[in-house]
Amino acid sequence: MSLNLILPTACAGCETRGAPVCAACSSAWGSPTEVFRPPLAALAPAYALARYTGVAKRILIAYKERRRRDLAPFLGWVLAVGLMALPLGGLLGSPWCLVPAPSRRIASRVRGGPHVLRIAAETARWTGAYVAPALVLKGGRDAVGLNRAERVANLAGRLRFAAAGRPPPGTRVVVVDDVITTGATSAACVTALKNAGVPVVAVLALLATV
Repeated sequence: MSLNLILPTACAGCETRGAPVCAACSSAWGSPTEVFRPPLAALAPAYALARYTGVAKRILIAYKERRRRDLAPFLGWVLAVGLMALPLGGLLGSPWCLVPAPSRRIASRVRGGPHVLRIAAETARWTGAYVAPALVLKGGRDAVGLNRAERVANLAGRLRFAAAGRPPPGTRVVVVDDVITTGATSAACVTALKNAGVPVVAVLALLATV
């Protein structure tokens, strides 16, 4: 039985009882801020909604590593607000399509399923966006602690386009992820989509490392 059925819900950011994320901790996220990473510079603009530190980091770790699935609706709402605020100018009007950055199969099992896909589905509930699981990642090492060159090598030949998840034509495709670190994963996602004839208007992440 889940402890959430026995104990009162606690804020993942400060442990205050009452809600998965309290009002004070929910303010850790802001407007989309452009993230500059060399692999992404020539591919697509990338944005994050907070830095990978403090309250925001604690909430994301609780969701990813401690199976706090009750945080998915909140994180989906955060991403939805950020999506609506993306500075895309003349691209406004077409439907959104979210392509989640994929996880390794073993990581998904540990985390109770594809964690970014779950957040994207919650974002879609708020925005009406399509969710297209168009990318798959097969094998490779856990990317934690790897530098940019190591991450690129770790992804080589393993991140692939899945035709069954192709975004609908005429949509504004946004790659979504939890954290942008070196930018290697986001760059690989954008490249795989573009090579399959799917243009990407932006990358949007909940957090980015400093």
